[in-house]
Amino acid sequence: MSGEKMFAVTTSLRNNHNEHMKAMEISSVLNIPYIPRKNKNINEMFCQNKLEGILVAGSGRLTYKYQGGDLFFHLGMVKLRIKEIINGKTDQMIKALDLNPGDSVLDCTMGLGWDSIVAAYLNGEGEVTGLERSRIISFIAKEGLSGYCAGDPELEKAMRKIKVICCDYNVFLKKQADNSVDIIYFDPMFRIPAKNSSSMEIMRPLTDRSTLTREAIQEALRVARRRVVVKETRNSTEFLKLGIDKISGGRYSSVSYGIIEKGGGGCLQ
Repeated sequence: MSGEKMFAVTTSLRNNHNEHMKAMEISSVLNIPYIPRKNKNINEMFCQNKLEGILVAGSGRLTYKYQGGDLFFHLGMVKLRIKEIINGKTDQMIKALDLNPGDSVLDCTMGLGWDSIVAAYLNGEGEVTGLERSRIISFIAKEGLSGYCAGDPELEKAMRKIKVICCDYNVFLKKQADNSVDIIYFDPMFRIPAKNSSSMEIMRPLTDRSTLTREAIQEALRVARRRVVVKETRNSTEFLKLGIDKISGGRYSSVSYGIIEKGGGGCLQ
């Protein structure tokens, strides 16, 4: 993708040994150049090395800096969503997933993992796997999920159990066995500009903005034991294109969830 053509890793200006070692580790894992900071500002490093983006291994935080802004791991609305669920409010995604303790979930469009975290918090010992095509986003998500201090032991437990895989869901699904995961979830909405979410807009140039296809849905139905769920904008024509006629969502919500149950519920001709 355009945002990943040429990128490197460095440290913060006031770096220490740990930051240096972390930057070297990232360089090795992602197979990208490590560029010593040497008191240079980021703009100088962009120009001198003809880079489109730089991962900065700072003290306690990994940040990807590029023309779209600064991308780093954070929890977004996760804490609020979980609090509202605990207080008895319906979370429309969880309702659409029909998530039960022990259910396994495959999030095919993970991003920074916000939906995966909410699912992981609520499915008990069930497995949660997140797929993210972007090397940058998947790496930041993996680092954040494994090390971010959320100040809540139960939330951190949920974050730590999520398995992050950098892969195109079309490729991944074809390699999976029939009926091998309970619920499969798609949120292909990065193709649409997010007017009210600066975090999503920062990620957008790095993400897969291709349209979800019927072929991918068919593969997901083969792999899923219970259901496939697709998030879309309210009244989206994508549901019709995908052959989905069972729609769920809040009365005043800007998004809806298309549901296809294994065995035919929700349609797909």
